[in-house]
Amino acid sequence: MTRSNPPGPGFRTVVLSLGLAFALHASAWAFDLRLNGSSKTIPSDAALRALSYSIPSKNSMERGLAISELLPPLVEAWRIECAGSAGAKIWIGDNLADRLSGFYIVESSSGGWDLLAPDARVASISSVSISGDRASERELEIWLSWEGVPELKAEIQRWATLSGAKVRAVDIPDTRSKLLAVQRGGGRTPDLLMIQSDNVPDLVAAQTLQPLDRIDVSHIVENGATAFSAESRRWAIPFYFDAQLVFYDRKQVPVPPALTWTTDDLEAMAARISRSGGTPISWNVYSAYWLLPIAMGFGKPSIADADGGVRPDDRGTRQAISWILSMIDRGYLEPLERDAMVARFASGKIAMILSGSYSIPEFERIGLDFGVAPYPVVSSTGKPMAPLLDFKGFAMTRSTQSPVTARRLLEHLSGIGVQQRFSTALSKLPANSDAWEVTEGDGPYHAILARSAEIGAVIPPSSGYSTYKNTMWKILRFILAGSMKPDAALAEARRLIDANLGTISGGSKP
Repeated sequence: MTRSNPPGPGFRTVVLSLGLAFALHASAWAFDLRLNGSSKTIPSDAALRALSYSIPSKNSMERGLAISELLPPLVEAWRIECAGSAGAKIWIGDNLADRLSGFYIVESSSGGWDLLAPDARVASISSVSISGDRASERELEIWLSWEGVPELKAEIQRWATLSGAKVRAVDIPDTRSKLLAVQRGGGRTPDLLMIQSDNVPDLVAAQTLQPLDRIDVSHIVENGATAFSAESRRWAIPFYFDAQLVFYDRKQVPVPPALTWTTDDLEAMAARISRSGGTPISWNVYSAYWLLPIAMGFGKPSIADADGGVRPDDRGTRQAISWILSMIDRGYLEPLERDAMVARFASGKIAMILSGSYSIPEFERIGLDFGVAPYPVVSSTGKPMAPLLDFKGFAMTRSTQSPVTARRLLEHLSGIGVQQRFSTALSKLPANSDAWEVTEGDGPYHAILARSAEIGAVIPPSSGYSTYKNTMWKILRFILAGSMKPDAALAEARRLIDANLGTISGGSKP
């Protein structure tokens, strides 16, 4: 993965727009925004339009932004009053602060602004007045990791500038290990941090996180709802996910594979490339991360069993390994670890590789002429190889002293604006389902990513998954080196996994 992607043009626009927003005179304000009777300084009309993003409404796609982005983090709000051309609309309730991110100002057909609420629309607004309690909390610290840190920092700065909140964003290479180490040492832990789904067991066991069940996730894609759930609680809010893809060199694979291509198609393509003296395909065969999707294509029913363990010796896994060994024997597959694989692909010495969607910006940056395809359908079973869907999300620590600000930032990061900008710039799959709708057809990869999301399997928040990966790393090397027969090696893997989990693995019989 790359951690140094330059911000895309959309993010440069954000920075320029923020400068514009506060340079223009107050006389250019679009409408009057009041909190507890006091007017708030907001961007000018022109700046608001520059900051706006696409919002799906009943019959169209509109431009605007959430009213919560223009307000400081609120502990609670109990009244919203909006005056428009046809009169005023009032909302009263105890939970309005939690619902504010669903109230949007959108560009009006009259040239002004409308307020688009979940249950109503106020046309041509002149004022919005909110009654509520502002959070008085210290500076928020958030730990970021993986790809897109510069873009994320820009998003967080945008929110901090508009809302007036104080946020410190820190780049941490391994947030799980760092948090556990800081907690053990008695140091200051962050308020929020990015984690991946298989970090959940260790962090929950160490009692570092607080559950986030009260935050609304109705806008999150269906397969993301379980990515961070354990012990009947939700421990993080999904932000984005990556999917595994087939990357191909357009010179060697001039005809793009169909969305529903098969392993027969792949093997025919590999035979043609091999006959011309090329290396057809490569991936890190030593890692279970790349074995599991193939195993599911050959019939493995799921990643984890009912007891949380991952079974290594089911029929699907055995057949997947048999197919992999056959591909190697025929000269179609060259096993390589990531760095060597990418280097040879970039130099044109390999026609196809398996990698994640996180590689798209990296390959674009270095100017490769490549295409992407979803995983193929296994011809003998009719089941697609199921790419692993690797969710990243934001968790809140138990020790946070800024829980309200942390929650409001979480709601903002999972909102449609951030989600569509970030995912488009970095070819990520947004966790927000509305953002996925907005970005449909935007860019050359959407259809392939959509197919991958459809057939993919979410990496489970299970300690059994980590145990399986670590065990299979050794076992697969024995198999590929020929020092152990596959059936005997997989039986040994099951013994080791069962011993580690302290239980007998469940699951279907071979």
